[in-house]
Amino acid sequence: MLLSVSSWSFHQELYAGTFRLADVPYRAFDLGYRAVELNDMFLYPKPPNRIARLLGRKAKPFDQNQYDIRALRAVRLNRFRSGTKLVCWTIDSDLTVQTAEREAQLAYLAQAIQAARFLGAPMIRVMLGGEAHDRSALDRAVNLMSSVLPVAIAANIKLAVENHGGLSNDPDLLIEFIERCRGGRSSALGACLDLGNFDRDPLIGIQKLAPYAIHVHAKSLSFDTEGEETSIDYKSSLSILKAAQYAGAMSIEYEGDGDAQTGIHQTRALIEKYG
Repeated sequence: MLLSVSSWSFHQELYAGTFRLADVPYRAFDLGYRAVELNDMFLYPKPPNRIARLLGRKAKPFDQNQYDIRALRAVRLNRFRSGTKLVCWTIDSDLTVQTAEREAQLAYLAQAIQAARFLGAPMIRVMLGGEAHDRSALDRAVNLMSSVLPVAIAANIKLAVENHGGLSNDPDLLIEFIERCRGGRSSALGACLDLGNFDRDPLIGIQKLAPYAIHVHAKSLSFDTEGEETSIDYKSSLSILKAAQYAGAMSIEYEGDGDAQTGIHQTRALIEKYG
């Protein structure tokens, strides 16, 4: 199993602006990892230089509808220079949008596919969106994905839908979405199984989603004195994944407020202990 580090693990530094998305590959390499997952929400445009700042220019905000090409190039260059593999390009989509927003969402997804190819990522993490149990929203999501999936397949990019709020809070609805969309193209669309994103009965949810998983988020927030994650049963969770013969990447996603390096290493220790 390939272990990677999600850029979300460095969320505090990234939000503070003391660390940039292009820095993540080098940081992961320094920590002993050879693979990363990168979130597009941290693809901030390059800040203006000193002279530009003196002239009153300010850094542009992140615009998901128009990636900053200089920022993308910096990410790509540092990934190659550091020798790290990009296992997943992570975006915050909403596949359930109404008709008026559909074209904008399609454009965002098309841009993400182009960026993934440029960066060398074989997969994109997408979010389903919508409100829980909204059947009409599920139908809209299936309709939108029918337009996106052929483009992703043509680009040799897989799409992994995370159990992350909205409709995807219900594992059964997420599975229904995957089954309805992928048909015979089973390898192109699957689940991004996050071990911590369950409102209730997490082990039942993991059991259901494991056969559909093409990417896994090893989430962590805090640890007890024995080194166990306080909210996720890693022993049982990883046992389920092994039984399902999951062989894809596992991305460490430390969400705590403590030191990122410590949290990442503690999560890795659990994976190596039970994996």
